[in-house]
Order: sequence, then C-alpha cells, then structure tokens
Amino acid sequence: MGSVLTVTFPHSAVLFLRHRATTPDRMRIRMATPGGTVEYTIPVMKAQRYALEEIFRKGLLFLIPFYIFSHESRFEEYEKDEAVLELLKAEYGQIRARLEALAEKGTISEYIKCTLVDMSNKVLENIARKYDSVRKGVKAVMGGKVLEYEAKTILEKGIEKGIEKGIEKGVEKGIRGTVSILKNLGVPLQTIQTQIQEQYDLSAEASKKYL
Repeated sequence: MGSVLTVTFPHSAVLFLRHRATTPDRMRIRMATPGGTVEYTIPVMKAQRYALEEIFRKGLLFLIPFYIFSHESRFEEYEKDEAVLELLKAEYGQIRARLEALAEKGTISEYIKCTLVDMSNKVLENIARKYDSVRKGVKAVMGGKVLEYEAKTILEKGIEKGIEKGIEKGVEKGIRGTVSILKNLGVPLQTIQTQIQEQYDLSAEASKKYL
C-alpha cells in the first residue's frame, strides 16, 4: 500500500567471545518504537564452541580471528611446555594453509585472506599479551609484521588499477569525441590524425585506430 513503509530487518545473532554455563543459546531483542514495542528471538553464537573443521565447513571465516579464545584457558600450559605449544602452532599452520588454498581457488580474495590473518594477529596481541611464547609462536606461523600492511597494499593497488583504467577509458572517450567533431566539420583525416597525435601525445600507429 502506498501509505505503508515496510522496513525489513536482516537476520542477526549475538556473538559471545567468552561464555559461561549460564550464557543462553537464544536471546530476545526488544525494540521500543513510537508505535509500540517489537520483540523477537535471535540465536547466540559462542565462539569458543566452534571447532576449526566446523568453521571452514560452514564458511564461518569471520570467526577465525577469535579462534584463539578457544585456547585461552591453556595459555599457561602452552607458555611452560614447548611441546604442547608446537601443537597450537601446528593448528595455526593448518589455518594459514587452508586460507591460502581458499585464496588460490578464488573462494576468497587475497585481500580477505590477508585481512583474516591481520585480524587474527591483532586479537592475539591483546588476548595473549602476557604470554610471550604463545603470542610470538602463533604470529610466526600466521605471518608477522610482513603481513601487517599487505592487505592494505593489495587494496591500494586495486584502487590504483581502477583509477588507471578509468583514466584510460576517459582519455579514449575524449579522443573519439574529438575525432567525431572534426569529422562532422569536414576536417581531412590526415589533419585529424596529426591533431590527436599532438593533443594526446600518441604515436602515428596508435592514432590510426581512432580514425
């Protein structure tokens, strides 16, 4: 109806990075509006419950930076026992390898892959700041400072290429427009070719295709 504005809210959920036994599996959202109160139920996601295989199988890659929370209770053990720490590093080596494989297949972009690695390192820096061996060990596997700006560089290169293509198309459009106007004015083709060569700094060969 013309007098009704329908607003559709997307499906949503609440993500708990840490949870207790009392943390519910579902929550109610209550929205107070000028026309009354609206309530509905949304699911609760508990990051520490998601196993690595489930994360990749269900495509929940946004959980990867928070996967370290599932190991938080064992940080002291990892810090004291190098053999146990190697198991954690091997697990993160698997994460890195699987992300690389997804990027190679084109399932995710290189930018997404680097962003997930970068965010994982940032979360690790905060949650394991008191555990040097854990922090340094996992970062060494995932990629350290070398990757810190890699995702940004990829994005910037993409923007740069986009600008270059846009400029190239704009120049071509300008040349074709110039040629069209001069033709309509009855200017000889040889004169037109000479003019666009000088105006757009083109070679004789490159200028021919516009005629």
